[in-house]
Amino acid sequence: MTFKMKRWLSNLDYRIQYFMAGRYGYDELCRFLSWSALVLVLLSYIPYLRFLYIVAFLLLIWACFRSFSKNIYKRRAERQKYLAARNRVIQEITLRRNIWRERKTHRYYKCSNCRAVVRIIKPEKGKTIAIRCPRCGQEMIKRT
Repeated sequence: MTFKMKRWLSNLDYRIQYFMAGRYGYDELCRFLSWSALVLVLLSYIPYLRFLYIVAFLLLIWACFRSFSKNIYKRRAERQKYLAARNRVIQEITLRRNIWRERKTHRYYKCSNCRAVVRIIKPEKGKTIAIRCPRCGQEMIKRT
């Protein structure tokens, strides 16, 4: 590369940095939207699913809008909602995986009051057991 080309690329880098100053930028939600758009574009090649291409295009527009937005507080609130939803999904998947992995040694019960999941060692069949919820303290009577 010539010296002029290197200088031009360096100046371009500075101009992009100057343009992005004060803007929100690229975060986890933008990454999720971009990957979702890519998957939808690939699925749009299946016959009768052409409308997914439009949905993918809209997702990419939303990701770009979020990246270039100067309203940082709203974008941060959107990100927090996304992270909360993602964490709920991850926790549910982890719980289901643990229930399956420990199905021979442990039982899982859900508290009827606070919806907390209680894990106990698998008791003998036909017994009645009392389980105390660690979160709210309510006692549950369960038959195994």
